[in-house]
Amino acid sequence: QTEPSRKHAAVQVSGCRECLSLSAVAEGGRDDTCVRCDQVDDLLCLVAELKEEVERLRSIWECEREIDWWSRTLPSLRQRQQMEAPREAEDPLTSCHQVERGDLSDRGEWKKVPARGARRTPARPPSPSRLPLQNRYGALELEGQANEDVDEGPSGRLPRVRQSAPRIMTASAKKKRRVIVVGDSLLRGTEGPICRPDPSHREVCCLPGARVRDIIRKLPDLVRPSDYYPLLVIQAGSDEVAERSPAVIKRDFRALGRVVEGSGAQVVFSSIPTVAGKHTERNRRTHLINTWLRGWCRRRNFGFLDHGEVYTAPGLLATDGVQLSRRGKRVIAHELAGLIERALN
Repeated sequence: QTEPSRKHAAVQVSGCRECLSLSAVAEGGRDDTCVRCDQVDDLLCLVAELKEEVERLRSIWECEREIDWWSRTLPSLRQRQQMEAPREAEDPLTSCHQVERGDLSDRGEWKKVPARGARRTPARPPSPSRLPLQNRYGALELEGQANEDVDEGPSGRLPRVRQSAPRIMTASAKKKRRVIVVGDSLLRGTEGPICRPDPSHREVCCLPGARVRDIIRKLPDLVRPSDYYPLLVIQAGSDEVAERSPAVIKRDFRALGRVVEGSGAQVVFSSIPTVAGKHTERNRRTHLINTWLRGWCRRRNFGFLDHGEVYTAPGLLATDGVQLSRRGKRVIAHELAGLIERALN
């Protein structure tokens, strides 16, 4: 502080702690950095955020490249299996020997044979259900479906059998791909940016208040059997994460994976957005489900889109702190549209 002049005027200056330059201090100001240093700090924060975004996009690109590799490999395996099936149907000796070994017989139909020397030997009752001999894989497919439908109960002791959901199928004839985005209330108002590039081959199905199990029932009506390698983006879980346990939601995601797996579609699951507040019970469940969903998609060769904590920024959530605002709808719409463009190209 300089000495006061004859007019009793005083000027207070302060030096910036970063660049050591002198700057006038406003009344009541306590900040000891200049405007230029503040702008540099803001730019450094933006660079750090861009680096994180690049890493996230790189991981998505690697997952999509692996999905494309599987999409090129599975049709060739399917054609090879279809070529081998008629050969096995023409060879009746293989099926006869298989019946003699008891591979296609039901163990529950056999009865105990009495010891030798008995006067009367009871005849074996006829089988109520007969499998076609020309299909060697029929019994194996039924057994595989039964094993998938058996789920361990909450106590871990007795298995619980669930009713299997219908699988979706697609065509192998190459043509223009369809894009189907299905999910809960977060998709409301996102139709414009997603469908505008190609309205005839893009569709957004918003099911307000829907759970993952509701999407399982809706999928067979959305994916047509004539579609070739469609892109299926699933945004679900945000409407039920606060009401249901993470274990139940994970079980429904597994059931959804069994429906779309092997259908010939490119499937991408989106994470559940994190809402405002870091230490809430909802965000704790959201973090648990998203962490599991990322690893599960990697193991099942599904794509995964991580929203991160983008929607915790001010102005992206509605007044209730759970649903997205109009600005947040635009952000998630452009984010999904960018994912679709990368997947199609």
